[in-house]
Amino acid sequence: MTLRTRHKTAQPTIKPAPNAGLMLFVAEDSLSCDWARLVLAEKDIDSAQIQTIRPGSAINEDFLVLNPSQSLPTLADREGVITGARVIVEYLDERYPHPPLMPLSPSARARVRMALQGLEHELLPRIETLPAVGARGAAAARSELLERLLAGGRHFAAQGYILGRDYTLVDSGWAVLLRRLGQLAIELPAQAEPLRRYAARLFARPAYQRCFNKESGRKP
Repeated sequence: MTLRTRHKTAQPTIKPAPNAGLMLFVAEDSLSCDWARLVLAEKDIDSAQIQTIRPGSAINEDFLVLNPSQSLPTLADREGVITGARVIVEYLDERYPHPPLMPLSPSARARVRMALQGLEHELLPRIETLPAVGARGAAAARSELLERLLAGGRHFAAQGYILGRDYTLVDSGWAVLLRRLGQLAIELPAQAEPLRRYAARLFARPAYQRCFNKESGRKP
């Protein structure tokens, strides 16, 4: 193979332009995208931009170049292109360490990662797909979801967050989960008062207010 041939077939690494800054591509009404948006708001990065990709609208050519698979959310900065909500929120916390959203001790970090796994694989997908459940299965799906939420709510600290006194990535995920619960008009039962108080603390955070334009939907 000649040098000229190699030059023609070589595929350059796709990266944002050096001065592109931080760009988060999101979809509307997506829990995973809302999660990434909220963590970005918690980090309060002045140079960050959010681009919403809407079905049927003009194709965003920058997005297609950065992520041909068109999966959302997608994060692009000088370091490269990252996809997947959980990967993105953990990357943001490591890339921009203040304020920290992961604890310092290895055991506490392990607890956060276990809770994140439950959010990513159990709770968020259940709420994401709930509107698509037919009328016949809606009541059962809602009942099962509430049982899981109440089980988690038993561990909430009276004045703190889900794993203690410090707000973590887990709480950011629960914030978008509880927000969607209100949007779906799913009322929490009377025994869920600790969960209601927890939701109120999450919704009162300045980053939450900035991210969602001071609209938290119906109170859960």
